[in-house]
Amino acid sequence: MEVLALIDKVRNYSGKLPSKPKPNQPLESYSGRTPEELKYMLRVMLTARRVEREEKLLLRKGYNRFFIGCGGKELMDVALAVNLRPTDPFVGYYRNKAFDLFRGSSLRDKMLEAIGDSRGRNKGQQIPAHPGYPDLGIIPQASPTGAHAIEAAGLSEAIKHPVPISKQSHLPGGAYPSDAVTMCCIGEGSTSESEFARSVFYSVFYKTRAIFAIYNCGWAISVSVQEQFPEGDPTTPFEGFQRFGLKILQVDGTDVKDALAKAAEAEAYTRAGNGPVLMNVRTTREGSHSGSDDQTFYMDPVEADWHTYNDCILKTCNAFIEDGVISPEEIGDIWDELDTAITAESQWAVSTFVPKTRELIEGLVSTYNFEDVKATWKKYRDACKIDRAAKFKEYHQKGYFTSPEVPEHVGPMTMRFAINYTLFDLFQLTEDVILFGEDVADFSGHMVEEKEKQSKLKGKGGVFLATKNLQREFGNNRCFNTPLDEAGILGRASGHAYQGRRPMPEIQFLDYMSPAYQVLKDKIATTYQRSGGLFRLPMVIRTTYGGYKQGAGAFWHSEGNLGTWMNIPGLLIAVPSNAHDAAGLLKTAWACDDPVLFCESVALYNRRDWEGVPIETSLPDIDELIPFGVAKVYHEEHTDVGIITYGATMQMCRKAAEVLLEKGIHARIVDLRTVKPIDEECIIRTAKECGKVLIVTEDRFAGGAAATIASIITSGEGLFSLEAPVKLLTAIDARVAYGVDGDEACLPTVPKIVAAVEELHDKY
Repeated sequence: MEVLALIDKVRNYSGKLPSKPKPNQPLESYSGRTPEELKYMLRVMLTARRVEREEKLLLRKGYNRFFIGCGGKELMDVALAVNLRPTDPFVGYYRNKAFDLFRGSSLRDKMLEAIGDSRGRNKGQQIPAHPGYPDLGIIPQASPTGAHAIEAAGLSEAIKHPVPISKQSHLPGGAYPSDAVTMCCIGEGSTSESEFARSVFYSVFYKTRAIFAIYNCGWAISVSVQEQFPEGDPTTPFEGFQRFGLKILQVDGTDVKDALAKAAEAEAYTRAGNGPVLMNVRTTREGSHSGSDDQTFYMDPVEADWHTYNDCILKTCNAFIEDGVISPEEIGDIWDELDTAITAESQWAVSTFVPKTRELIEGLVSTYNFEDVKATWKKYRDACKIDRAAKFKEYHQKGYFTSPEVPEHVGPMTMRFAINYTLFDLFQLTEDVILFGEDVADFSGHMVEEKEKQSKLKGKGGVFLATKNLQREFGNNRCFNTPLDEAGILGRASGHAYQGRRPMPEIQFLDYMSPAYQVLKDKIATTYQRSGGLFRLPMVIRTTYGGYKQGAGAFWHSEGNLGTWMNIPGLLIAVPSNAHDAAGLLKTAWACDDPVLFCESVALYNRRDWEGVPIETSLPDIDELIPFGVAKVYHEEHTDVGIITYGATMQMCRKAAEVLLEKGIHARIVDLRTVKPIDEECIIRTAKECGKVLIVTEDRFAGGAAATIASIITSGEGLFSLEAPVKLLTAIDARVAYGVDGDEACLPTVPKIVAAVEELHDKY
């Protein structure tokens, strides 16, 4: 029913009006809510519907470019909101306008968001109905729903997590209290996404305080719920979890009394620590999926009538009138007041519209600034009272390290040891550091508590031993194994970052990042921009990458496709090639307020040299951080050819440079160290000073890092200094084949680098 017709129907209510209860009298039939509370709930519902109408009007006038409605969901929104505390985080989707209005979002917020004004809270970055308000406990929303549930599950786990959050955190002491309930709302269609199933699993497994309310209007755009779940009920796949504490509730989201009762039941159950709640909320859809959909094309007219006459606002108005909570005249007056106020706010927003600039948008993609990183590092260091020298002597006595010295005094070491040492430094710096992933811990299962048995075993500490002894020393709450679920690992990392920690999730191989792609690309990396800079998710996603595993890596363990990840705005990428840089970059990554993909070459973990070229290095001082976007240049005095590279191929290029020098060719080598941000100034300077440039990467050509690096030269001033076309040496357009000959056939090698440089040098 169109809202104006609904209001007219209410105004013309012809039934007998009962006597009114006192304003502050708890009403048993409304779960103890008073008439004043109920009136406020109705006012918020009407506000949401009137804002929605204004968005439609703005769309017709050309000021609003997108519309997605909340009609039919308003009652459940306010029923949940009135039962939750303001300190309970809300992870919703684009149908929850009434919830954030109940929490305190203003009419001005909504009008600015409707037209994408740069003055809005999210700076006009998101389409309407995607709010993110830290002061109201509303986590920034995104259109790829389903995956937001894994953020909610991660946040509920992070809130319950026993390790305290420091005063030095970006959210000192933690964003939410330890008994907070995480509220997640989702449409029934999105519960088919695999992330939702994992979200319910994690919440059950860790017995967290969480409510998942499924708003089931029966339609996911034009797909009926009958084609998605048995009996059209999205809770059916989870019935077995009731054995482990999951409470499943069936809710009539069109009936105010049932909605209030079930919301109160859900909140009380999970707040008490009994486990999570899953709610199947029957709602209506008062309007099509979005402005681009017309449900009259596919919905049975009989069903459409059911939606119209079961509109939750109409039914709530009638119930309140019949029980004396409010009169028809009062409802009409509220509507008129809202109509005037929203019209005025809309006209003001349109008449004073402030457009977005490129500078504004680019400034919201990431926070990275090296001075800020150093300040964060100093803040934690100043607060840390640990005696590093004494601690590392203790670690030596426990057998963790062969030397009792602090890391920077140990001498040259391999990259694996550098990372392990640096992780120990970070772990003892603050409890805000937690690390988790597949196989990262020393022990698992009952062995976590078997200290005596542990002392007789080496422990695992990661597939490549980079996290060895962290769990043994700092406990299972700070370094722990997870299920084999990459999306879950990153979703949980999001939750810990939202709560205030600086987590370090590990994805075992870059090849296996794919299941987490949506969580990383659409959730983690977009948080800062989509919230208009109000939220940030600092985390270091450690992963191994690349080939050169002497035939063992092959098809599923040799991906070096960094171009894929470079294409994600908001994600920074570090690729160290030696121990010194690994330590310095890892500290910078951790102290940065952005998500960082930290790529560790398995081929370099334990290599002491590359075909005779020594690659072990000493570590930087504890307070020496390496800035992102600043390359390291080898043989800067050489100008015959410039070789630009990073990671494992950097060491090959060093070997190739030795071979080339014997042939009279003087090659300069540029180790980028980070590919996002990337040192454009150094790349262009190399082109200018050398005239001939070879780019070497493990990435493939199509969409790869090498092509991006080349374009920096050819699209800029470096082009005019070139004496030859920029030459690229990349992996072939195939996955790396198995066996000792696979790497050689598919990836750059020292002979290939030498041949490519010789061609550049001799041909041009």
